[in-house]
Amino acid sequence: MKKTIINFVRNKKFIDMKNMLCVITGFFFLLFSFSMNVSAENTLNILAKDKSSGETLAGVSVMVKETRLVGSTDLNGKLKLFFPEEAEYTLQFTYVGYVPQEFKVTIPYDKEVLTIALMPGEIGLDQVFISASPTGTGFQFQAAEVLSGEKLQRNTNVSLGMALDGMAGISMRSFGVVNARPVIRGFDGDRVLVLENGERMGDLSATAHDHAVTLDPMAMERIEIIRGPAGLLYGSNALGGIVNMISADIPQNWKPGTGGKLRLQGATVNNMFGGMGRFNYGWDNAAITGRIGYRSAGEMNTPEGRLPGTELVQYEGALGAGFRGKNSSTGLSFSATDMVYGLPEAIDDPDESVEIRLNRQALQGKTVFRTNSFIENIEFRIHASRFYQEEIEMEIEPDGSLDEDVELEFEQLSLSSSLILQHKPYWIFDQGAIGLNVYGRTMEIGGDEAFSPGDGNMNVALFTFQEIPLFPTFRLQFGGRLEYNFLRTRPNRDIFPDMPVFERSMLNYSASAGFNFKPLRGLEIGGQFARSFRNPTTEELFSDGAHIGAGAYEIGNPDLEVESSLGSDLFIKWNYSLLSLEFAVFSNTIENFITYQPSGEIDSGSGLPIFIYESNRANLSGGEFQVLLNMTENLYANFVADYVRGRSGKEFEKNLPFIPPFRFGGELGFDNNRFYASVALRYVASQMETAPLEEPSGEYFLLGLNAGYRLDFHGRHLFFVRAENLLNESYRDHLTRVTERNNPMPGRNFLLGYNFSF
Repeated sequence: MKKTIINFVRNKKFIDMKNMLCVITGFFFLLFSFSMNVSAENTLNILAKDKSSGETLAGVSVMVKETRLVGSTDLNGKLKLFFPEEAEYTLQFTYVGYVPQEFKVTIPYDKEVLTIALMPGEIGLDQVFISASPTGTGFQFQAAEVLSGEKLQRNTNVSLGMALDGMAGISMRSFGVVNARPVIRGFDGDRVLVLENGERMGDLSATAHDHAVTLDPMAMERIEIIRGPAGLLYGSNALGGIVNMISADIPQNWKPGTGGKLRLQGATVNNMFGGMGRFNYGWDNAAITGRIGYRSAGEMNTPEGRLPGTELVQYEGALGAGFRGKNSSTGLSFSATDMVYGLPEAIDDPDESVEIRLNRQALQGKTVFRTNSFIENIEFRIHASRFYQEEIEMEIEPDGSLDEDVELEFEQLSLSSSLILQHKPYWIFDQGAIGLNVYGRTMEIGGDEAFSPGDGNMNVALFTFQEIPLFPTFRLQFGGRLEYNFLRTRPNRDIFPDMPVFERSMLNYSASAGFNFKPLRGLEIGGQFARSFRNPTTEELFSDGAHIGAGAYEIGNPDLEVESSLGSDLFIKWNYSLLSLEFAVFSNTIENFITYQPSGEIDSGSGLPIFIYESNRANLSGGEFQVLLNMTENLYANFVADYVRGRSGKEFEKNLPFIPPFRFGGELGFDNNRFYASVALRYVASQMETAPLEEPSGEYFLLGLNAGYRLDFHGRHLFFVRAENLLNESYRDHLTRVTERNNPMPGRNFLLGYNFSF
């Protein structure tokens, strides 16, 4: 890495956000003043135990269904919950390796402690509580999954894309390892929304394959994934699904006293080292938290040698505070990230390199009120961020000096906010929700090779979700969203002196209808039909120039129209004794589907291949299958397979580019609550159904191992090791954006980690 000492804040590029910060901070402190009285009678002490051994369980997830607050038991299996009023509540308990349990409790509780005994022997998928639906009923209408606790730590990797790759329906777009991003059911870019605590996080990871997700995976406490259209709740663009990264930077549920976590990781494939520390301190009605993290990595090793331009240095920190009262809770956090990473270049040209330098500051807030009126729960979220990024081209001169040119420069201010009102059941409807979303950003673009104008963008939307329980085992869900979008370009007159200002405003709608059916105990069938839309981005409309970081000359099309999608999903879940099955199928037909594909030509000025944006009718369809068998109390096996078929044209006669090939994988594992180990095998088929001028890719097998040891039953100290590509297989992933796929994917890797909770 040419630059290893980073200025945490580059003052010359810093935009004064004092007024914004003062207004938002003042607003939240005003809310704090309503949240300072806690009733001791409205508390509940919980103790979670293993039903077989009687041992207490640390890290059990507990959600209050009515208020949607989520907490977890401490190292002694204890959790103290605070309730807004005297009423009956439903508690949902989930823990990896145990059967989920639901319990109704009346507050005030007539006993000192509520003891919950969970039955071991079933390692199934957790339920998605927050991202899938705002109604709070807990019913599922489309395929979804969650990673939390130790299960999340086992998957943690150098990037979000690598952490989720291999899960059902999820692959990764890669350009090295740092900027790997999830691809869901063949959908890429901003068709897959990556959120932070339910709001758009304000980075540029969706706009190009050389841009990275800026949140350190080690800082995540939970990841929620929806496979399929999710535009009703999260807005336009979410045609493929969402990935919601949930951190603990705003305290949600705490106990008095101190607590925290320490996480350390190292990897051999790129000499990576990373660490994250979090410290919490709580009082009865308030808590503070702080987090700091660091990661660094060298060049990535492949079976054919090192891949230059894959280094990384990242610093990250956050501070947060939370307050709770009798009928409300509120919190605020501030985080900052500074990151430098390289981009892969030709192996035979060591004198040239490309580097991305970025920093991001974010202010987040969340407030929840509970009332006795028809609107029983009010939730307000806000996420304001400032993001700055430079793409630097560096060259070693004949005299040994280093020449640096700022080829691209991005400066973005963004604001994402949601207001959700949950109402009580009425008439034929169960609990439902109505809400308001607001998202806005301003983007300034500069640099020697700027190839698109900046923009100002504003989205305002109203939405509703309603459920109708026709029978105890069958219910319907309906949703609608009306969204207004305004786009105005902001050309840099030093670069685009003759470009006219472009304005576009649109009013569009999304709608969905779904069902959930539980005909037998353990059997669940759900489905959804949805109409979604996506607006073209500024890059797709107006790009015209060399994008050095992406290694392409990009040409946009100002005549592109709004994408509209009709999608259908169906899933079946069956849990019987020690066997769990999940099967899902989907189909999405999109009008005006925009693709980024090679033209087959080379730009004479830059020497880069020309990529163009064009649109056509398209269909993406496929399915996923998961099975889990608990063969004994400690021995389990699972199997995952998925397939996507992407076609375009009036009669779907052509293939779409960058579609994941068929995959399947299996794992055989052992876990006795102190020691765990597993062996995993993944097969990826060749992809021969390629778009014009797109190269096919070959099949490959990957072998992996995973093992860990908990020094105590509670997992307070956890040591783990993960072996990836154990046979050092040389392979090319079909979704990699490394030029012409001439450079292989990572070679054999051993990842070592240590987690400490206190």
